[in-house]
Amino acid sequence: MYSPKPTTSPATPSFPWSTPHLLAMGMLFFLAVLALDKLFNLSGLRMFNVFFWTYNAGLALTAAMMVLSGILTVQGITPSAAIAGISGLGHIGLTAGLILLFITLGKRVSGKETAEAELTRAN
Repeated sequence: MYSPKPTTSPATPSFPWSTPHLLAMGMLFFLAVLALDKLFNLSGLRMFNVFFWTYNAGLALTAAMMVLSGILTVQGITPSAAIAGISGLGHIGLTAGLILLFITLGKRVSGKETAEAELTRAN
């Protein structure tokens, strides 16, 4: 009995993972951060701004490399290792942002930083 090999386009590995990946890292993550900010007033700390910009820069870099890799894959071009490396730098930015978020959250939960003291220092 003849059973043909399944044919897939070169883009098959890229597309199923990119959209859920970006939804989780972007929208769902920031919904959780919004809830944490509501509970602990995280945005009152200066370190929250550092977290916010670091995480978003890493997210933007990672998303841009996903798009570029997907475009190249659809065109039948194998993406170079440089694209994977730059995407890795974006993931490092995401990880650094998460660490900053945990430090900020730890300050609020432990009570070492109060919103009033930090706001007066920031102004």
